Amino acid sequence: MRVRAAIRAIAVGVSLTAMAKEPFGDAEWLRDPRFKGQPVLGVFEAQKMKSQSTALKNIHTYFRKAFTLPALPKKAILLFSADDYAKVYINGTFVLQGPEPSYPFDQPHFDIDVTPFLRIGENVLAAHVYYHGLATRAFNSADNRSGFVAVLTLTAADGSERRIATDGTWRCFASRTFSSDKVFGYNTQFNENMDLNAEPVGWRGAGFDDRAWTPPLTGFLDHVFVPARIAPLQHERRKPVTVERVAPDRWFADMDTEVVGHTRLRLRGKKGQIVTVWHGEECSAPHTVRHVLRCNCDYTDRITLTGGDDLAEFFDYRAFRYVEVLGITNAPDVWVDVRHYPFDWHASAFQSSDPSLTHIWEMCKRGVQIGCQGVFVDCASREKGQYTGDAYMTVLSQLLLTADPALTRKAVNDFHLSQRFDPGMLCVAPGGFRQELAEWSLLWPSMVAYLYRMTGDRAFVKRLAGDGAFEKLLDEFAKMERPDGLLAGVDRHKWVLVDWPANLRGGYDYEKTKNGVNTVINDFYYNALRAAAEMMRVAGHPDTAYAAKAERVKAAINAVLFDPAKGVYIDGLYEDGTPSPKTTLHANGFSLYFGVVPEARRPAVAALMRRERLNCGIYGAPYFIAALFQNGEADLAYELLTCHDAHSWNQMLKEGATTPFEAWGANQKWNTSLCHPAGGMPVWIIVEHLMGLTPAEPGFKAVRMSPHLPAALDACSVTVPTVSGTISASYSRKEGTYTLSVPAGMKATGDMPPNVVLKTRIPQ
Repeated sequence: MRVRAAIRAIAVGVSLTAMAKEPFGDAEWLRDPRFKGQPVLGVFEAQKMKSQSTALKNIHTYFRKAFTLPALPKKAILLFSADDYAKVYINGTFVLQGPEPSYPFDQPHFDIDVTPFLRIGENVLAAHVYYHGLATRAFNSADNRSGFVAVLTLTAADGSERRIATDGTWRCFASRTFSSDKVFGYNTQFNENMDLNAEPVGWRGAGFDDRAWTPPLTGFLDHVFVPARIAPLQHERRKPVTVERVAPDRWFADMDTEVVGHTRLRLRGKKGQIVTVWHGEECSAPHTVRHVLRCNCDYTDRITLTGGDDLAEFFDYRAFRYVEVLGITNAPDVWVDVRHYPFDWHASAFQSSDPSLTHIWEMCKRGVQIGCQGVFVDCASREKGQYTGDAYMTVLSQLLLTADPALTRKAVNDFHLSQRFDPGMLCVAPGGFRQELAEWSLLWPSMVAYLYRMTGDRAFVKRLAGDGAFEKLLDEFAKMERPDGLLAGVDRHKWVLVDWPANLRGGYDYEKTKNGVNTVINDFYYNALRAAAEMMRVAGHPDTAYAAKAERVKAAINAVLFDPAKGVYIDGLYEDGTPSPKTTLHANGFSLYFGVVPEARRPAVAALMRRERLNCGIYGAPYFIAALFQNGEADLAYELLTCHDAHSWNQMLKEGATTPFEAWGANQKWNTSLCHPAGGMPVWIIVEHLMGLTPAEPGFKAVRMSPHLPAALDACSVTVPTVSGTISASYSRKEGTYTLSVPAGMKATGDMPPNVVLKTRIPQ
């Protein structure tokens, strides 16, 4: 009853002061006193405000609690949550940051063992809490929900317990260290000008005098708590490969690859001296950082020194490769606290006789690694938000590289929770910025289906089905159906994408079909119906209504949107029913990938794709290459995957990419991000389509091996983890062999191409 009341309250923006306190018991939510009297707003309420912000924004607050331990506990468990988020320290040592972005009615809490951080005598539990205050894709802010809550439970050797909970005895300090003169991205981040003279040095550790600090604002907010669905982010200290003096007062640092993290600078100068710091993904001139990124971020910050041995720690994360420090003659010590979702780099591997394909794999793998934060970020600079389409593309590779499904489960759940605001699903979730995109909502059932195939987690699918998630989504799209089942007028309800950026749509007849009958949208609709039917069967609902409707849509696409004179598919119908004269790559490539095209029509579609090559963006390309692999065109698929055209992953490498770009080249989009994890789909193409490794049974109880091996490839090998153990496969054209290694007990099925012999199967 309390949970339902909380949900209703959040929906209308009402703050409840007597909400359920579980799981924190009598621990109180601590807030900066500046929030006193500020009304709690509903999700998206701030977006409706002219300023899209609350009165308070970019608020940094420090909290600390000192306590004494006469003896070390046998076990110490910290229960913790924060909003927007916080960094937690024990005795001056960083413990964790979080929680991951979330809706307030699904507020995650961490429960972690912190025993190694404690010591006999005085101890300090401290938190640096941040409130952003703008409506943004990155997380839910601009709602006046702020602060943190924690319980540290200490268990002694005799089993007795002591609790240290957040309450009015904690001390609070409104930080004056951080200020800003610009916000960048899509209102995603403030720059961080730091006056280190205002920083209370040593506040995170024991022995600091906090008597001048104030009591915090205490009470309860309306969050509904859930256990964190993912582990805390992984942090590692990384030094630049070079730090060079390029002028008497200028220093240039190169991290060697794109990183996502928090820069640390040890600086020595005069009191009041101002040092400028630039971050960038590329250089504007030799040893000069391009701090105004292509993707709407100006990574320029100023640091005011104390005259002593100063440590400047950037709080928010950035995506960059280079750092330039200006205005200081003494050599700075530079390092980065690199962060990402836990990722074992050595769990997967790929080698090829084609060095460029190996380089593409490494670039894409790194992009997936650092693009997985608390969510699957669209990019780690401009948006920092989780978009369905980008998330799905990253999921396909991330699950193959890690076999860790937790982040995908969270993403699936986040988009499901967005149905509270739009039954047809928002394309950004969670977040305080409302946005809708048709094809990406329709990808959600495929994300669920892929997760199920990789994990075999039937209970999760049953929960989603039991919540009515598939019905809500597809019922919204059913409202746009014509009598023949095709969707029409979609752009009046949700943004139609086709591909992105707009200049990489390959000449698609976009404007005239987006509110008529758009072929690409209907391809996605067919696929969503088919995936939903599969998942409903998995959940124990044998009703085949979605399967029947999918076949009806497929038949209508083939009857209405096929040009028999040209033998290929048109881009759609105009609003007045006039057929589009255009037959572009997207209308045909998506139709082929999703299985709409009958076998007799496939050669003509493949011929069109051969002519068009990658006349598309990084979004459409993986689907088209996969479609060619699936339909007997392995040589063409491999050629496009490894080509050196202007539209290619090799073009990114040619321009110095260490992670995938948002477009094929930096200049092919007006605001290109140079760290776009969705561009990492070649990992998925290599594993599932080139090497042909897919789950033959959910959860990889059995593996299917159906490789599509092109004549141009001499040899390659791949290793990937699964929830049932590690799989390795290798191919040698010279020997005519395909070697497979799987864990004991895992079955294998599939077939080899002509002239290729399966050399090794399963250890008995």
